[in-house]
Amino acid sequence: MGKTKKMRKLIKAAKMGKPYAMYQLGICYQLGRECQQDMNKASAWIVCAAEAGYAPAIEWIKDYTFDDTASVQAEA
Repeated sequence: MGKTKKMRKLIKAAKMGKPYAMYQLGICYQLGRECQQDMNKASAWIVCAAEAGYAPAIEWIKDYTFDDTASVQAEA
């Protein structure tokens, strides 16, 4: 299955360094929306958005903990 047009545009914008796109791409990977669910990719893109100062990404990180392999686990 190929990527949808929406997903290709989102990936392109994220790779161009747009924090909103990075965050949205991470959420797509987290939820398995428009793509195969992949928590490692989700966390990587959301961390990039947070490092760029995108507030929703920073809040998302506060709600999750990361292990050494960048897997995401919800806090208890």
